[in-house]
Amino acid sequence: MPLNRVSIESFRCLARVELALHPERTYLFGPNGAGKTSLLEAVHVLGRGRSFRTRHTRRLIQHERPGFSVFGEVRTGGAVHRLGVGCRAAGLELRLNGAPAPGTAALARVLPVHVIEPNSHSLIEGSPGERRRFLDWGVFQVEQSYLAAWRGYRRALSQRNAALKCGEGVGGWDAGFVQAGTAVDRARRRYVEALGGAAAGLGEALLGQPLAVSYRAGWPQGMSLAEALAGSAERERACGATQVGPHRADLAIRLDARGVRDDVSRGQQKLIAAGLILAQTRVFAAGRGDGGVLLVDDPAAELDDRALAGLISVLDELPVQQVITGLSQAALPAVSAYPVFHVEPGGGLSML
Repeated sequence: MPLNRVSIESFRCLARVELALHPERTYLFGPNGAGKTSLLEAVHVLGRGRSFRTRHTRRLIQHERPGFSVFGEVRTGGAVHRLGVGCRAAGLELRLNGAPAPGTAALARVLPVHVIEPNSHSLIEGSPGERRRFLDWGVFQVEQSYLAAWRGYRRALSQRNAALKCGEGVGGWDAGFVQAGTAVDRARRRYVEALGGAAAGLGEALLGQPLAVSYRAGWPQGMSLAEALAGSAERERACGATQVGPHRADLAIRLDARGVRDDVSRGQQKLIAAGLILAQTRVFAAGRGDGGVLLVDDPAAELDDRALAGLISVLDELPVQQVITGLSQAALPAVSAYPVFHVEPGGGLSML
């Protein structure tokens, strides 16, 4: 499902940009501050409705402009889908095939976007919430029913927490909470099993050591969610919040049998995060035939020569459309096989 072209207006430093993308790989080179990362960010907004650099969408609007717009064209089989995301004073506007999109999930179904960027290491050293978001994004892409289950669980959790906070009984909410939570948990477990299989070999390719993942449910192992809920009643009354469930789950990541939060370097954390993101594209490709769009921001600045060669080797075999940035062609191998654009300050493009 290649993204054929993208049109960007008044987005960060980009006044107006039109870019045709190769179905396999496109390179963007240029000096720092020219707008290479902003181009990737705009594609990410088009597929996910949000930036990978800030939670404040209005900060993406070019200075002294009323708003930004990003449009794209995605070809899926014989069909062409047109996506649009805009931001004005009234807020975010989403479009799909000429009509208002019901939500960002509709865009993500058409244009699944993954990104490897300098802050990807937060997936490793960040909070469990970072890893749950990564996990839920992956499950959403391979199980069509997951979004409804996840939303049902969040509603049940919110209702249950509200009752606890007010000192009310929660028995009326427990059955729905357990049902929705169990559905979320089962889907996540299936996905982590697939993710672990897809990660096989990536640790060796990027770091020379095996990479493994496992799932921590958010309640004690060997117990059902209902049993864990009953056992936590006293703590819940004291805290005023639900203490067990998928909202407390985590993804355990190990490199050569070592934990990766404290026992590896920052550079290794970045490579481990890249490996997990690449594994996620593999799982997605196995389920739907291709991995969507992968954005890779300036890998040569983050990786040494061995690790960079390993990354490019993995990318060469990955069934995903790629957009890769860098300061110069000299830093990346095999550039000549694909379209190369030079990005001028302000987002001006010239093909090399």
